[in-house]
Amino acid sequence: MDLRLTRRAFEDLELDPSEYAPRSARACAGAHEVVHAFVERRGQSPIGQETTRLPASPQVVYNLHAGRWRGLTWHDEEADVVWLLGVGYHRSGERGDAYEVLKRRDEADNLFPEEQDYLDLEAAFDDGLAFVEAVAEEGPAILRQARERPGERVTAVIAEALDIGVLVEVVVIDGAEEEEVWVGIALPPIAHLRFPPGEWITVLLAGVLGPSANLDDVDLPGVVPWR
Repeated sequence: MDLRLTRRAFEDLELDPSEYAPRSARACAGAHEVVHAFVERRGQSPIGQETTRLPASPQVVYNLHAGRWRGLTWHDEEADVVWLLGVGYHRSGERGDAYEVLKRRDEADNLFPEEQDYLDLEAAFDDGLAFVEAVAEEGPAILRQARERPGERVTAVIAEALDIGVLVEVVVIDGAEEEEVWVGIALPPIAHLRFPPGEWITVLLAGVLGPSANLDDVDLPGVVPWR
């Protein structure tokens, strides 16, 4: 399940849609407290606890709170995406209240994702496929170089997206050789992704370590910023 903001929602937060719209909400959670709250809550469940009844549309939308901010989210089950549709300040009883503004957008038929929002989503999917293909081709070569130079850090750029360093150490235990592989990731990877999607990290590890590696044996840091 993906988490996305419409371009109109980015504008509500005064975030440039041309910079942020190609990115998933998880990739730009640090850009605003509302995006962080959206990722934290809808990342656990695609629906919320409170709904707002729209004046024109039959879709069920859920309220999102973040400080004085209020927003509406919608689970597009067909695309398997939860959208943050729009955001504003909570001004109870006033015409400028977030919910009142968003209801007027619904009446004007411009609350839900538009064609460009789905084009942004498709572009992000294409980026992911390109990354998987690049890792499958380039990942094994990086590990091969590191094995040829044990104890030395080998750095390479995969698909111009992630700068990784692979450190291989060979340790002799009870007469047998045991290999440890360390993978480091430098951020940010590319211009429009402050942090790579979490799924990319799994793909990268699988591609570099090879098909025989058991990812259950991989030790990750206690705090991972892209989660």
